[in-house]
Amino acid sequence: MCALRANVWASPTPIARSAHIPRSGTFCKAAHCDRREHTLTNEVSITFVIALTFCVCVASTAFNLEQKNGWWRNALFVCALAAGQGLMYWLGSLLGGTFMHMFEGYAKIIVLIICFMIAFRMVMDTLKIKSGKNLFLIDKPKQLIILSIALGVNALISGLIADEAFLPLFGKITPLLIICTSLIWGLIGIGTKFSQTKLLINSLLNFAAALAILATGFVVII
Repeated sequence: MCALRANVWASPTPIARSAHIPRSGTFCKAAHCDRREHTLTNEVSITFVIALTFCVCVASTAFNLEQKNGWWRNALFVCALAAGQGLMYWLGSLLGGTFMHMFEGYAKIIVLIICFMIAFRMVMDTLKIKSGKNLFLIDKPKQLIILSIALGVNALISGLIADEAFLPLFGKITPLLIICTSLIWGLIGIGTKFSQTKLLINSLLNFAAALAILATGFVVII
């Protein structure tokens, strides 16, 4: 009986043998990877928002051509356009929340398709920007509302994939960040003097923004 008891205590069970306590280095590596992925996600989200809202800078390019408007009135127009961007994104997120959950299994492909759609629309606008075909002058509130809706189409489309499974960007505060970024772009638009060089720079930046949007889709897939 004593020999049997000694043998039991001397031989660990298979469960005890297989038990393994991870080293602290494993946890450190995992934490480092999480921080790196989180940083990458933030960088991609910031780039996406900056590229998405550049259209406000383009739309406000010709606002300062009207001398009668004054800087403060132009700034008010910019605020309206910026608010429209955030509102359209928010509406898109509400719309996407009603049916996009059915496509969560294809989340990465959906994000790439949406990014491609937005980038394609922006590339099509690039040629119009260079030739000055999309210069806007606001005389009536109705024109401002129509322009805000037209500029917000891309924001509406991107809002469709605001769910956590797709491209949530910064979550619930994303509309506010879009408004702030749009406001900055708009102030740059009315704060710089109108010229052919400005149109050329706007077209190049718009094309670069389109590439950034498209790159976001590929980053999500990778």
